[in-house]
Amino acid sequence: MRRRGTLPSALRAALESPGGQCYRHCDRPVRTRRFSRVLPGTWHVRACPSGVVSVTAYIEWTRRDPTRAVRNALRRWTVPRTLVRSWDLRIATRHGPELGRAAERELAALRPPRGVRVVYWRLYPFRARDETERRLFVCFRRTHPSPVFFASSPTATTWGCPACSRRRPSSLGRKLRGASVRARRLRDRKIPSR
Repeated sequence: MRRRGTLPSALRAALESPGGQCYRHCDRPVRTRRFSRVLPGTWHVRACPSGVVSVTAYIEWTRRDPTRAVRNALRRWTVPRTLVRSWDLRIATRHGPELGRAAERELAALRPPRGVRVVYWRLYPFRARDETERRLFVCFRRTHPSPVFFASSPTATTWGCPACSRRRPSSLGRKLRGASVRARRLRDRKIPSR
């Protein structure tokens, strides 16, 4: 039994985006990263190897409008949350003919028929208060429970994920540092030999 709103494989294949290039940033191939979190549908993030996001899409097989739930999920994953604005989210309904024959048959078999809802989030490059250009980046490190979206300058020598930079040092690192501090204190307290 499939979870309500999840896409059958024929529809998923029809909605897969082929390659492409990151024209505005690096001219390198753009890859689609697919994942499922919180909502019943599927998320697609198209980004270049540096992490610059072209578009983020949420796809669900439903009659309802999932835009509000998508906005709330994106705000949880974005630093700062104010980057996710209502007017940057667009909804589209995909029907059988535009998805190909296999997907059209799958959609036609369902009574009453329903389309596939796609909510697109596209954040275009913008200028920050300090006049530097900012773009949307994404970090998919395994240490995060979900992707982290953030704005950064594409020309910066070091851009970092806010969640990665906030991480606490490992417990082993803390123990080693604690041991070295204790050893230094003991060494400093030793009475010089006569």
